[in-house]
Amino acid sequence: IVCVMTRSVDHSLQFQQQGLKTHVGDILKPETLMDLPAAGTVLFAVGHDRSSGTSIQSVYVDGFQNLLDALPPSSGPVLYTSSTGVYAQEDGEWVDEDSICEPDREGGRACLAAEKMLLAHPRGQDAKILRLAGLYGPGRIPRSADVVAGNPLPVAGNDYLNLIHVDDA
Repeated sequence: IVCVMTRSVDHSLQFQQQGLKTHVGDILKPETLMDLPAAGTVLFAVGHDRSSGTSIQSVYVDGFQNLLDALPPSSGPVLYTSSTGVYAQEDGEWVDEDSICEPDREGGRACLAAEKMLLAHPRGQDAKILRLAGLYGPGRIPRSADVVAGNPLPVAGNDYLNLIHVDDA
């Protein structure tokens, strides 16, 4: 059984129509996290809603910690979807999981802080961190207006763009 947590009652109903169990709650409101079901595996894949008025740091770190603290003791390992944004290399060098993490953007700093919080948390002992590249897919195509208009992207000719399709993620 897959259980999905969402802040939206409407989304909850949509998930239920797909056969999923739901919990309506908000990771920034610990009182809404009571009675979470135990899970064999917990996937934290929360995006930051820029229109919410909350900081990305509060969602990714404080909200994540609220969720970890509220999980039933019998829940299994935690998977955290972080970002390749934790790396800041821009000189063309190859980057892998052993590369230095010195993010220069707010999102990368928030993801790295969430990773560190998770690893320091008791649930971090068997956690896995998945650093995803930029997501693309329906409704998520970076600079799509430029691509459709045939305009070149404003990058050096030998730069790489690191993306993963939402279905592959």
